Amino acid sequence: MYPLAFITLASLLLLAAVAWLFSRLVATRRVFEIDQEWWKSFRPERYAPVLRLLSESEFEYLASLEGCDRQLRAEFRRNRVRLMRQYLREMAEDFNRLQAVGQLMVEAGTAGREMREQLFAHKVQFTSALWRIRLQAIGFQFGISRVDAKSLLGSLDGLNAAVRAQSFSAA
Repeated sequence: MYPLAFITLASLLLLAAVAWLFSRLVATRRVFEIDQEWWKSFRPERYAPVLRLLSESEFEYLASLEGCDRQLRAEFRRNRVRLMRQYLREMAEDFNRLQAVGQLMVEAGTAGREMREQLFAHKVQFTSALWRIRLQAIGFQFGISRVDAKSLLGSLDGLNAAVRAQSFSAA
């Protein structure tokens, strides 16, 4: 009886997790007001610092400095993780703005079904990379994992390129 109850409970939890993830992927986020200045000036390269923000070489350099003690290294690590989380929030906001621009193109009829599929694929890729990095950052804070943000930055860059290419072809 107990194994059946355990399997049922585990299945229900897994189903709930999949349903939650699916709803997060397909649900329309809050509508962003698209600012022309933001659209003209946005470049994914602005997030390049996330590639080295939690790099081990930065921490090795700090440890090599005279007078650097354990408390200073721990504070440096906490601050870097805090900065990474801030970057992740800003990246998610910019990603959602790009998604909104793409959705507007689709709804306006200037982009076709391919664009809708690209938007969904980029959303899946970005969301999974974002959660992976959030988990890695938690592990990094305790010194048990490394953080690799290349896939997240690549996903943001890919969506930006797709939306801009579509906007140029529509013009």
